[in-house]
Amino acid sequence: MAAALLLAARTEGLVLDPVYTGRAMAGLVSAVQDGDIEPGEKTVFLHTGGLPGLFGHQDAIAFAEQRVGHDRDR
Repeated sequence: MAAALLLAARTEGLVLDPVYTGRAMAGLVSAVQDGDIEPGEKTVFLHTGGLPGLFGHQDAIAFAEQRVGHDRDR
């Protein structure tokens, strides 16, 4: 899920919450990797929100703080 959050943020500018949309994106990434979704196949990812919950989720805050520090070190 964490890798899917970073992938969505870096490649599409999507901010996903770690509880619902992050897990849904992880499933989508897995489906592509497993070949269940073919390259070029039309696919819809419905972002249902979740952003307000992101800031109140302690694990999400810790994860974001860790990533910001990690990205600065590069």
